[in-house]
Amino acid sequence: MKLPRPFLRSVFAIVVVILALPLVPANAQVSINLPETQGAKPVRTLKELRDEGVVRQRWDMSCGAAALSTILTYDFSDNTPEAAIVVWILHRVDPVRVRARGGFSLLELKHFAQARGYNAEGFSGMSLADLAAEKSWVITPIHVKTVDHFVVVKGIVGDRVIIADPGFGNVTMATGRFMKIWKNGIVFVIQPPDPRMLAPKSVSAASRVVPDETLISRGIGVAIPANALY
Repeated sequence: MKLPRPFLRSVFAIVVVILALPLVPANAQVSINLPETQGAKPVRTLKELRDEGVVRQRWDMSCGAAALSTILTYDFSDNTPEAAIVVWILHRVDPVRVRARGGFSLLELKHFAQARGYNAEGFSGMSLADLAAEKSWVITPIHVKTVDHFVVVKGIVGDRVIIADPGFGNVTMATGRFMKIWKNGIVFVIQPPDPRMLAPKSVSAASRVVPDETLISRGIGVAIPANALY
């Protein structure tokens, strides 16, 4: 069968175009830039959002040390591991007494902060307005499910309290709910030795998009590792 001339001319033109293209080695990597994908924001997991700017407690009774570590490390840019706080305190306090009371006291946290050059003081009977007026992150004790627990309050946005919970991570809580579990209006305030370390209090976007108070719990499932300090 004889092919029509227009069809043959089309085939010939396609062959010429293909032969004119530069050869690419078989093992070469070809990158393709798609305009619609450039500048796209990286996808972050819920766990990454929960853990941003929070020191998670390694031991069942170290929520106070982790809370203090969170403030020093992330609010004052003074890298202070939780373990360093735990070891320092347990070299000066009877571990049996710490275990009997279920964790460290604010006084023990105060002594560590002072030894590191900070001013630290606890106040009771504080109001929500007083808490919102604090210039830095603060530690507050809460009582949840029959257990006492220390958390860091990063700030208050609208009717939500932004919390860094050493046992869970970032969490938001309705102010009404927070007032019910906040123990005696106690606030533990830490002030840096150099006022220049006191940056304007900020709350990251990650802290504001994590789940609410229904997930905050003392039942964090943290196992106490074998440790002679305990």
